Amino acid sequence: MSTGAIVSMVIILSVVVGGFIYFLTRAIKKERNING
Repeated sequence: MSTGAIVSMVIILSVVVGGFIYFLTRAIKKERNING
């Protein structure tokens, strides 16, 4: 694989993982607000 393909894969993975973590933290905060 070329370095360009590897870099693009890393960027896409980081965006997906970042969005997933962002969504998880928002859901956790919502649950805490409801329970609290």
